[in-house]
Amino acid sequence: MAAIWHDIEIDWNGETYRVRPTLDLINHLERKPGRSISQMMMRLQANDLPSGAACELIADVIRRAGGDVTPDQVYEQTAGIGVEVLGLASTVLVALLPDVKQGTTSATGAKKKAPAKRRKSTGAKSTE
Repeated sequence: MAAIWHDIEIDWNGETYRVRPTLDLINHLERKPGRSISQMMMRLQANDLPSGAACELIADVIRRAGGDVTPDQVYEQTAGIGVEVLGLASTVLVALLPDVKQGTTSATGAKKKAPAKRRKSTGAKSTE
C-alpha cells in the first residue's frame, strides 16, 4: 500500500526536522481546543489563523521530530505573524492532508470514476 502522506520537513535553527504524518500525529495535534486540522486550514486560507495557534502547531511538529522548541521561541523567531510563520503552518497543514488518487473510494464508499475521455475529432463536418 502506498503512503497517503508526505513527510513534513521544517528547517529550524540550521537543522532539518522531518516527521511522517500519521493518524497518531494528527490526533496529537488536534488534542487542544480549536486545533482541528480542517478549521486551521480554513482559517489559514482566510488569512485568519491566530499566531499562537500557528506557533503551537509548528513547535509541536518540531518536537515530534526530535527538536527542542517552545511555541514562545517560534513566535519570537518568526515575529509571530507574516510570511515565515504562515509558510511553516501551511507546510504542516498541507502535509496533513492525504493524497487522493484517481479511482480511490470516496467517503461514502462509492468508487470514484475516472473522467470521461474525449473523442478526437475526425475533422469531418456535419452535413446537417
